[in-house]
Amino acid sequence: MPSETSLVRRAAWSSALAASAAALLAAFATTAFASYLVQREEDRRLEEAAVTFATELAHEGVDRAAIRAVQREESEEMGHTGMLFAVYDANDRLLVGDRRLALPRALGCMTANANTLRICHTTSTDRLSVVVGAAHTSILPLLVSASVFAALLAAVLAWIASRPLSRYVVAPLTRLRDRIAQLDVDAISQADLGPPEYVAEVDALRSTIGQLIVRVERALSEAQRFAANAAHELRTPLTSVRAELELLAEAMGESEARADAVRAQQKLGELSVLVERLLILSVPARSTDDAHELVSLRDLVEDAMEPLPPADRARIRLPDGDALVHGDAAILATMVANALSNALKFGSAVTTAIEVAGGRATLRVDDDGPGLDAAFRERAFEPFFRTADALRRRVPGHGLGLALIRHIARTHGGDAAFVDKADRGARLEIRLPAVESSDRAAV
Repeated sequence: MPSETSLVRRAAWSSALAASAAALLAAFATTAFASYLVQREEDRRLEEAAVTFATELAHEGVDRAAIRAVQREESEEMGHTGMLFAVYDANDRLLVGDRRLALPRALGCMTANANTLRICHTTSTDRLSVVVGAAHTSILPLLVSASVFAALLAAVLAWIASRPLSRYVVAPLTRLRDRIAQLDVDAISQADLGPPEYVAEVDALRSTIGQLIVRVERALSEAQRFAANAAHELRTPLTSVRAELELLAEAMGESEARADAVRAQQKLGELSVLVERLLILSVPARSTDDAHELVSLRDLVEDAMEPLPPADRARIRLPDGDALVHGDAAILATMVANALSNALKFGSAVTTAIEVAGGRATLRVDDDGPGLDAAFRERAFEPFFRTADALRRRVPGHGLGLALIRHIARTHGGDAAFVDKADRGARLEIRLPAVESSDRAAV
């Protein structure tokens, strides 16, 4: 799988590669042109020396002594330039000069002697051939090296400079990403994607996301409305059937039919609890924003224990402290009751604790059961999720209790999660915004 990279890094790499490629191309073109100019200047100098030498020979005829004298004078005069001179007769025989200057077949300049000499060939009026040469050292490798170095330097500078430039270029997209990351799904209709950036692509993307948000908000509203309506429609007949079963059980006396009616009544009670939970889960998360009732967490624990059988109440240890939170007391009571019920299912003893720190009130519910594997701590809050251990042990429930707990906690600005504990069992923490001291005094 390819590694992930940021758009800024990609833009920086693209700029660096483009700059280095452009620099390399420009450097190679400049190198070729500079090499040509240097070579052309060297040839011009040699040609001028050859023509001057041939002109001087034209006044001396074919006298070898005179030719040698002219050659010696030219060598002495141009010795500081490193030029070599040679004269050939009409039969291509060397009359005077350096033997390294072989007579070329054609007039003009060329490289000879294994590319160590650059020679130019011309003729005089007496059919003498004049050859002038000089040491030849190609500057092309040096220029190529300089070109490569320039390209690398351009790439490094482009990489350094392109990072802030790339950040500036993608800044509108980054701001849009940050605004999208801050969207609250439960208040998506109030989504704010910020003002236009006046960048065509980014504004087009913002418009597309805005349209998607509208469709998502419509779909969520329809789903929540359907769940709420379905739960309401189920609640009324269930309540009626449950009441009829109670009357029927009372009228039957101590018969076997009465026992069947009682069992049916219990099953119907479980179904009613399931419907109530589904109804709470269908409530939008922002529906409790205006709930400002002052609620004691300790009172919630005590109220949740009251309807339990005496044996279950004896297994629960009340918290020593207390904390006040704002919210809907009835919904928060359902949350705490589900937390205690979940702990009682898996452990023989349940310990509760309440503490306030950093503006947060935390209700801890510990049990001494088998605990929950870290891999399933998040999945446990998914609706209808049940661990393999719970299924194997036939632990009663529908897998909605923990989902309901987290949903209610989040509707009140908090959260719920399983955390590590030193001893055996599981620890559920429910964190809610605590009531400040100034708020308590005002109540």
